[in-house]
Amino acid sequence: MWRVQKVVPGLVSASGGALGLANGVRVDVWDFKEWAQRALDPTADVDGTMAPRSALAAELLPGWYDDWVLLERERLRQLRLHALEMLADKLARAGRHGEAVQAACAAVHAEPLRESAHRALIRVHLAEGNAAEAVRAYQCFRDLLAHELGVAPTEHMEELMSRAHLGALGPRRPVPD
Repeated sequence: MWRVQKVVPGLVSASGGALGLANGVRVDVWDFKEWAQRALDPTADVDGTMAPRSALAAELLPGWYDDWVLLERERLRQLRLHALEMLADKLARAGRHGEAVQAACAAVHAEPLRESAHRALIRVHLAEGNAAEAVRAYQCFRDLLAHELGVAPTEHMEELMSRAHLGALGPRRPVPD
């Protein structure tokens, strides 16, 4: 503790025989959790839910393998994925498709075999009216699943794509001469 106080004065406070971080100290995991709760809140305004850096990349205590770290790392990973998927949907509903694609792609990048992340990406493409992008994203995911796991997408994905195909075809209109 003496070394910590020398290197970063005021970082740690002692009170009643307990040590803790001093008031005003920001912790990236705390910031991340606050963001995730806003992203997951269906009533939260989309402007208050833009993802911080900690939501897009870092993992908790890389290189540490204590049981408590592994459990907390997985809990935060799941929280990140759910929040990114929800953020993508919120942004798409708000018409902010470019940002929605980025959030969905961040979820896909974090876990390439996670179907719900790919469904979020496909929903964004469909909301933007990019049926070809949605089909391309589906085909890439389908091929990845077949190659990596030897399985096909679930019924949820197939239903989404069947609705996409029906919506993309739409009612036939005569082509003017």
